[in-house]
Amino acid sequence: MWSTIQDLPNRLASASIAQYQKLPKTGKPVSHGAKAEWTVLACILAVYAESKDNYDVRVVSLGTGLKCLPYSKLCNKGELVHDSHAEVIARRGFMRYMLEQYEKQCPDNSPFKMVDGRLMIKDGYSFHMYISQSPCGDASMSAVAELQTEESQAAFESGSKRKVIKYDMLDNNTYANKRRKVSSNKEQQQAFHRGRYGFDQLGILRTKPGRLDSEPSLCMSCSDKLARWNVLGIQSGLLADLIDKPVYLDSIVVGDMYDHDALKRALYGRLENLKDLPKPYKLHRPRIYHTDIEFESSKLKMEEDNKGTVIPSGTTILWIPGIQKPEVIVHGKKQGAPKGKPLTAKTRSSICKLSLLQQYINARSCISEEKQSRTYREWKHQSEQYQMAKDQLLDQCFSNWVQTPELYEEFHAFENTDTL
Repeated sequence: MWSTIQDLPNRLASASIAQYQKLPKTGKPVSHGAKAEWTVLACILAVYAESKDNYDVRVVSLGTGLKCLPYSKLCNKGELVHDSHAEVIARRGFMRYMLEQYEKQCPDNSPFKMVDGRLMIKDGYSFHMYISQSPCGDASMSAVAELQTEESQAAFESGSKRKVIKYDMLDNNTYANKRRKVSSNKEQQQAFHRGRYGFDQLGILRTKPGRLDSEPSLCMSCSDKLARWNVLGIQSGLLADLIDKPVYLDSIVVGDMYDHDALKRALYGRLENLKDLPKPYKLHRPRIYHTDIEFESSKLKMEEDNKGTVIPSGTTILWIPGIQKPEVIVHGKKQGAPKGKPLTAKTRSSICKLSLLQQYINARSCISEEKQSRTYREWKHQSEQYQMAKDQLLDQCFSNWVQTPELYEEFHAFENTDTL
């Protein structure tokens, strides 16, 4: 019934922006004299609809952010958030929200109910995402190209300060090369690009960040991740066994840099030949909508309002219902975490891999000590159906997906006495 709600895209956008405006100033973009910061806002919303006139729209996870950690800064203990782009933060916040619903046995206002020890989406509920601008990567390549001047394009692809970037680290960690157990083959044509390089090549995988002279990361673009979620769901492999079927986004609402054809291609069109997925997994095709409602901290808004330099914000905000205050993340950890000191439950983010794993094990209080000794990677791979669907996706469509090396997922939930 959600599709019968009048003006739903703008209602989703308005609810998202209203929730952002309720948050305190901490972590939000600021102006520094001649410089003004901007960011991206993404929200996951639960919509309950009995009819076109009887409905409820509620934000269940909010994220802002533009940054990701370079390869040299990755953490092998699961204590840092590697990708802090808004869409990824909102999705990881949703994972935490799901775990809290499970722990609380689904309160009355929850979009979930408990059936045979697993979460099930209640009748009448659906999930949607709002993004203040088109996701980085394939969905926004055409829009970015149109906004780029010849001078800025030339400066981007060349210049005396450009570093020579080696791709061996990226090539060696693609799904295809790891499956074949071979190192990078220089003769093999690279089927993915770093960031915004090669505007004319569409439908391909891209890694973050956008700048060619920045240190490479292992983070795939948000376009690629959204496409993956349209097959595997937003619940993750870790939480796949807590729910009766994948959680798919029924619609995606985009603000700035909207290109309907590009979004369709990037988010599911390039996967149309995908087959042999194990049930209940499928290629899900969310409705894609545009909204003209302006996000106050967007890049385009900041450029309109400021005559000086507009720069990306270095902070990330996470919010889900029920938390005392929003979580501000900088360089993958909570803002204010002491430099040079080990992270603790108070200083690491609640949505880093270690925190989510600890919350998952605590939520499933009946887990045996033997199972508690599993590594994060072992827990992530426990759902056979999820892994089968993931392998089909990577084998058939995304073989050059850059994966996190196993070294960074071999940690345990409670190696130290420090717990949540």
